[in-house]
Amino acid sequence: MDPNRRIIPKGFIAAKDSKIVSIGSGEPSGLTSDETVDASKKIVLPGLVCSHNHMYGVLSHGMPTQDAPSNFRNFLYDFWWPFVEDKLDKQQIEAAALHASVEMAKSGTTCFADILEAPYSIPGALDAEASVVREVGLRGILSFEGSERVNPRNAQASVKENLEFIKKWNQRNETIRGKFCTHTLFTCSLEFLRHVRELANEYKAGIQIHLEEGSFETEFCIKKYGQLPVAVYDRIGYLGPDLLASQCVHTRPEETAIFQRRGVKLAHMPLSNCEVGGGIAPVKQFLDAGLTVGLGTDGYITDMFEVMRAAFLIHKGYLQDASVMPAETVLEMATINGAEALGLSDQIGSLEPGKRADIILLDPTLPTPVTAGNVAAQLVTFGKGSFVQDVFVDGIRIVRDGKVVTTDEDEAKHRCNEAAESLWDKLPKRDARSRSLAT
Repeated sequence: MDPNRRIIPKGFIAAKDSKIVSIGSGEPSGLTSDETVDASKKIVLPGLVCSHNHMYGVLSHGMPTQDAPSNFRNFLYDFWWPFVEDKLDKQQIEAAALHASVEMAKSGTTCFADILEAPYSIPGALDAEASVVREVGLRGILSFEGSERVNPRNAQASVKENLEFIKKWNQRNETIRGKFCTHTLFTCSLEFLRHVRELANEYKAGIQIHLEEGSFETEFCIKKYGQLPVAVYDRIGYLGPDLLASQCVHTRPEETAIFQRRGVKLAHMPLSNCEVGGGIAPVKQFLDAGLTVGLGTDGYITDMFEVMRAAFLIHKGYLQDASVMPAETVLEMATINGAEALGLSDQIGSLEPGKRADIILLDPTLPTPVTAGNVAAQLVTFGKGSFVQDVFVDGIRIVRDGKVVTTDEDEAKHRCNEAAESLWDKLPKRDARSRSLAT
């Protein structure tokens, strides 16, 4: 698949020194190879791109809680902040990142943007994540979330965590990079946000934010600033083509128009938005405005095929229009649009000469034929991460026959389980009312 949606029924891809050098129909001519991979009867795609993730989120899966939060604000204040983010240590973060990286690789995600939210784990938390992401062999953009909800001193420490990581990694020819990150307008002052924007401009690293995941942020901004959240960000010069806004569930048309003027990129999380009761983002509104929209897992689920299926179906039901979100559009959101959202479309997201050899091979066990005319619909509607057989990042194989070859999968799972148990041990004493929150 390339930006022109070209499908080659029988073809080849040649890669050298981490990049694709040739792609075409039939047999290659004039090329020699140290290794040939037989992809006959398989589907070959660019690696999937997750444009918003929280690798540590796996540690909360099934975590017992007294009562399920009734809305997104309660989810943050009564559960997520006190019992997850504020309790994380570097050992737990590293174990979660290792397991999440293994699961991403196995299900075809080769590149992702991650936000770590753990105010008491710094300094050094991003380096802990980077070590295992690099071990597995994925392409990762890592950020530490800056927020003043603990105190201003902690907020400055979070900025320093990002800055030192960016200085360390962004000038290398590596698959690991850093971005700046801030939380929301109800946890960050305008002065703090201006400071982060100045650094992002100076180091040309870009920024990730959470935006309007629940209605609370909109209500807060109208009350405090007399403006909608996007207008507040625009007033202080925070928006731009290097800004990636995730969630955007309650974004209004007048805010979408500001996004359009500023070239802001968006990340859509259809599953997690439902899980926390946030709502359904107006993605058709964004796409109709010509905005770049990628897809993300948000740490809720790893398999991007599940996320694609959700994006394909949820908006049809919500808008009562089966024509919205066609399969081809959704697949592009998980590949070339995701790459564009991360500022990497010149390197990944499609199979073209000159781009990085981030390639996945799928063996779809489907009951009906896969054809050039229905391949996108088959994958988006019925695809599974288990279809993925081989994965290459920068031309290096990290998955062979459905198994990660760069690290021990069983050990990664064991370490993650132990880390989850140690985190759960910090919860208040459970009683008969305890229930599992599958977040």
